[in-house]
Amino acid sequence: MKIINTLVSLSLLTLSSQASASCNKYTCEGISNVVFSSVVADNNDVKVKFHQGTGATLSCNLDYENSAPLNQRSANYRNMQSMLLTAVAANLPVVLTFDNTSALCEIASVEVKVVE
Repeated sequence: MKIINTLVSLSLLTLSSQASASCNKYTCEGISNVVFSSVVADNNDVKVKFHQGTGATLSCNLDYENSAPLNQRSANYRNMQSMLLTAVAANLPVVLTFDNTSALCEIASVEVKVVE
């Protein structure tokens, strides 16, 4: 009986994690660590790397690393960076919106939800 309870609990936890993330056309939302796998900064960009398969649900194209950069031309570029790091550190829900005028996915806005 304990084994069955454990298996049911693990199944429910797995399903709840999968249900927490959703990407569709030009938006991805959910708990930060479920929506994306990492945030990378190099000499050129700050990029959000997404889990394998995410690109299939989007109307724009992720790059060869399965990632999308933050819009560096945005006046709020530094704020978007800070908000992403806050979401990761506190494991908060996020909404990432991509530029719908570009074929390549570029993050145009970051929303961190502190209350759901």
